[in-house]
Amino acid sequence: MAKDKELERGLKAMADEFRLPFGGRMELSKLVAAHLDWFEAADRRGLKWPDMIRALAAAGINGRNGMPLSVGTLSSTVWRKRAEAEVAKASAGPRLVSPAASSALMEPARTASPIAATLPQRSKRADAPSVKESAQVKRKKTAASNEEVSRSRAPSRNDVLAYMDRARTIRRRSD
Repeated sequence: MAKDKELERGLKAMADEFRLPFGGRMELSKLVAAHLDWFEAADRRGLKWPDMIRALAAAGINGRNGMPLSVGTLSSTVWRKRAEAEVAKASAGPRLVSPAASSALMEPARTASPIAATLPQRSKRADAPSVKESAQVKRKKTAASNEEVSRSRAPSRNDVLAYMDRARTIRRRSD
């Protein structure tokens, strides 16, 4: 079971890392990832989310608006970082590597041709369509969906008023 002094030391370390120079603040996800063991120890100690939030707020770890973190924000961040840590731990487990694969891992990577090595590498942004092209594609998709909506559209205000006028004239005739 975690001791209170250990939790206090971990909380102080988190608070020191949370405050960056010149008034900056570390992202909550990075802080949680770096101190995931503190959250595990606090959980083993029996602290619930509101208890952890009060402890973090007392140490000066608050949300962007200066208010204490919400239970949803903290619990989802811790849950996500725990899941990422489990995946990383599972993928970092012992692996069986064949001798051919191990020799390939030790050799430096070679390009397919000497010409390919001299060409500049293109980034993913260079392969992506320009903003103008993506806006045109979006407009085309929107236009198609607008046509479908116009076929089965809801009645406009004028349509409703015209219907009400027709219904009124029919009622008056029957009186």
